[in-house]
Amino acid sequence: MRDPDLLEEIVRLYESESDLLGLPEVVFDSVARLVDADVVTYTEFHHQTHDFRSVMSIDDDPAQRKAGLAAFVRHRDSHPFWQGDPVFFGERALRESDFFGEDEFMSLPIAREVFLPSRARRIMSIMLQHGDYALSISAYRLVGRAAYSDRQRDLLQAYRPHLLRAYRQAQQRTIDQLGPAERLHYAFPDLTPRQVEVAAALALGLSNDRIAAELGVSLDTVKAHLKAIFGKTGTDSRLAVAAIAHAVPPFSQMPPLWKLNVSAWSAPAGPPADQLRSGNHQRHACRIKCPQA
Repeated sequence: MRDPDLLEEIVRLYESESDLLGLPEVVFDSVARLVDADVVTYTEFHHQTHDFRSVMSIDDDPAQRKAGLAAFVRHRDSHPFWQGDPVFFGERALRESDFFGEDEFMSLPIAREVFLPSRARRIMSIMLQHGDYALSISAYRLVGRAAYSDRQRDLLQAYRPHLLRAYRQAQQRTIDQLGPAERLHYAFPDLTPRQVEVAAALALGLSNDRIAAELGVSLDTVKAHLKAIFGKTGTDSRLAVAAIAHAVPPFSQMPPLWKLNVSAWSAPAGPPADQLRSGNHQRHACRIKCPQA
């Protein structure tokens, strides 16, 4: 689909080079411009832990939002459109008007308890699947506005593969920013905090004497930690531990990527992912545990 507005948003998306902390802001602005939405939401599911975070492009009442999310969880199984199933969505952008007439939508419990209290009426969504993650991006229009047109549906649908690529790149950038200590921590959760410190120092090329001095412990203590580290990581040399610390680890036991404490992120001090700021608009994230299937 060749459309100047679409091409402009694609260029902006790739130029942003966002990690997972910055990507929601970019998505909010680009999707709102592309389909003329009033509100955009970014909801990220992690299948392994059943966690999700939902971030909204505007400020709202936290109590009302918490109640709305709880109601959404109660009613999400009432129709595949609400379930966020990537198989059902496929590569399509879907609108609430594709499934519900005017009167039918207004009578739905999920509409009465979740959307209408916040004046959300028109909804268009896409789903992105990548590994253990599913990302739902929804564009909302408030009560009184027209339904999304076929052209706007086609624009969002054409934008979807670029959003998926940007999401994959954001995940990789987030992982790449993990330091040696964080990589070791997530790859080998059985390591104690002190053992992680010793292993990270080893990965930086420090000698045993230097590690002992840096950590304020005896040389024998460092050697004991190294023996334990070699056992827990299944290695038998300093070089092997250093190689592991600088490689992408097996993230079999890691939490959702958005929960990682990546010190390289350039966010200001304070709650890093719960409050995302852009200009004078505050973005709120809510994280709850999904019910297991």
